[in-house]
Amino acid sequence: MKSLFQVLIMVLTSGFIFSGCSSKWEINNPYENVDWENHTKYKANLHTHTTRSDGRMSPQKVVDSYHSLGYKILAITDHNEVTYPWTNFSELLPSESAHERLERGDITSDELVFENRNPGEMEMFAIQGNEVSAPHHTGSYFTDYQEQPGEENVVLGEIGKKNGLALLNHPGRYTTRNPEKYNVNWYVDIFNSYDFLTGMEVYNQGDRYPHDREFWDEVLKKTMPGRNVWGYSNDDFHVGMERLGRNWNVFILPELNEEWIRIGMLEGRFFYVYAVNGHNGPEVPDIKSIEVNSKKATIEIVSSGQDSIRWISGNNVVGRGGKLSLSEIPNLSGYVRAEIFGPESVTGTQPFGIKKAD
Repeated sequence: MKSLFQVLIMVLTSGFIFSGCSSKWEINNPYENVDWENHTKYKANLHTHTTRSDGRMSPQKVVDSYHSLGYKILAITDHNEVTYPWTNFSELLPSESAHERLERGDITSDELVFENRNPGEMEMFAIQGNEVSAPHHTGSYFTDYQEQPGEENVVLGEIGKKNGLALLNHPGRYTTRNPEKYNVNWYVDIFNSYDFLTGMEVYNQGDRYPHDREFWDEVLKKTMPGRNVWGYSNDDFHVGMERLGRNWNVFILPELNEEWIRIGMLEGRFFYVYAVNGHNGPEVPDIKSIEVNSKKATIEIVSSGQDSIRWISGNNVVGRGGKLSLSEIPNLSGYVRAEIFGPESVTGTQPFGIKKAD
């Protein structure tokens, strides 16, 4: 006959706990391979325009402006025009629409004179790409593709052939104008069809489409935890210095080069930021570290500059504060994500895929 002590040892080693027990969870952590102490944070904008298309500033002025604000990663995404490399700006020509704006007096002649810039000397990384208007505007990266075929699947097929990456820009424009086509199922289908389509903008030109986060959640409810769809915040800059530097993404990478930026976009090694007054406002919340414990079913964020933190799953607020315990929340939707609020800003994490382990 076993003693009480022997029985207790058997119970403890079997993994069963009488009180406070929690089921094991599988948690897909996009920041799993981030070394928060030794990797570097790089500020990025992946959507901006110049007088090569419908922007109002020359390429070099756009580059200089972002450089002055501490951005390290920049993609000039002129419509159906690849404004790249920066070292060849002087060989490129302004758009016809830029000449028309000059005739109307909307811009000055110096915006049509282009000067070269060297991203290496500026300690920046220049991403080759453009915004394909086809008809859902699509950010195309690391490719020279610049056609306008008028059909999204054609565009994405060509970007894929060129080993590029992509994201869907300002979905709120299309879900509002043509909801019959651009519904949740359309987005789910297209994300499931192209693994190099990394995500969608959830903030654009400040907060031009406020329902984009809700729509993102609707998409995530159907794709997660199997298919990650990352959220981006981009200026979509065209005109007005007050509109430059309100939206950005922060990549956490060991090195600043194409390989690691690609990995960051594919794996979600970044968080997004929206600041109402841009760099003239208060300091935005910064994420110092994220720790995931699958055995305890917890996700914990250490951050600074925040007023509050809330956790979202399936369009519902499911928790508040820096630490979330999954075992305490019923009816989760295959993912959770965090929003960290400052006085006039928000910093958002990528979604964590979640699933109860068998």
